[in-house]
Amino acid sequence: MRSRTLLIGAAALATTLAAPGPARAQESLVASPPPPKIVEHPPDDLPRLDERTAYTIGARRLKLGILAFDYGLTERISIGTDPTPWLVRAFRPVLIPNLHLKVLAFERGPLAVGLNGAAYFAFLGGETPGKLITIPLSLFPSIRVAPRIWLHLEATYVFARLYGTGNTDDADLNGAVAARTAQTAAMLEVRVTRIVSLIALGRYQFYSGPLVFGGSSVLDPSTTVRVDGEMRPRVERPWEAVVGVAVLWPHVRLSVGAGYGYYFLPGMDIAIPERRFIPDASLAVIL
Repeated sequence: MRSRTLLIGAAALATTLAAPGPARAQESLVASPPPPKIVEHPPDDLPRLDERTAYTIGARRLKLGILAFDYGLTERISIGTDPTPWLVRAFRPVLIPNLHLKVLAFERGPLAVGLNGAAYFAFLGGETPGKLITIPLSLFPSIRVAPRIWLHLEATYVFARLYGTGNTDDADLNGAVAARTAQTAAMLEVRVTRIVSLIALGRYQFYSGPLVFGGSSVLDPSTTVRVDGEMRPRVERPWEAVVGVAVLWPHVRLSVGAGYGYYFLPGMDIAIPERRFIPDASLAVIL
């Protein structure tokens, strides 16, 4: 009887030792891997659209695009040139070297303000060459109205002056005349994914002044001819409306769209005086 009792006690002790205690249960809980988490990029980490906005491309970054070459001197300052005006030389006897500077002047909360200044120097051909200077100055307030929605505003003043007689026909690019103008624009950007944005742009020129030119030429020792005049755009209140999509990959930026109205030459902001269908496209590589 006593031996049977000892056997029962030994079996009970073995069962108690085999059962997991609180320490073993805690050790098992700590060793188990955590459940997978879904990582979602915060809205502040989204890449920014730098064309027609207050933002710049960033410090020590090089942008090579069909509309602009830019280099970021700092996070807030970039400098560059527009390649398209240089290509005019292939079609007309006009050389247009140019330079632009963009500064992110203010950024706090949902508001950012950028300033952009550019200068285009057109050397006109002819027996007495002339010089056309066009200086667009732009203010870009960008407002983040929601985590994935921006409203980019623009106010631009374009100053133009023609020096020397030159060939004034060369200052007329398919009917577009560089003149003193004031324009306003607004672009709505809706980010549908991390890199894809839908955009809608409207632009209106509410003021236009004449392009004033003057010069003199000595025909002979006793004859001097003085020429003064002015050129006016055919359409003084041009406008455009464009919708499209922009894709912001880390090293490639692409935007395509279409609209209607008067096409404004990129950078120079000179309107072609013909209302028509407007193709809109931009492609750039970021290094």
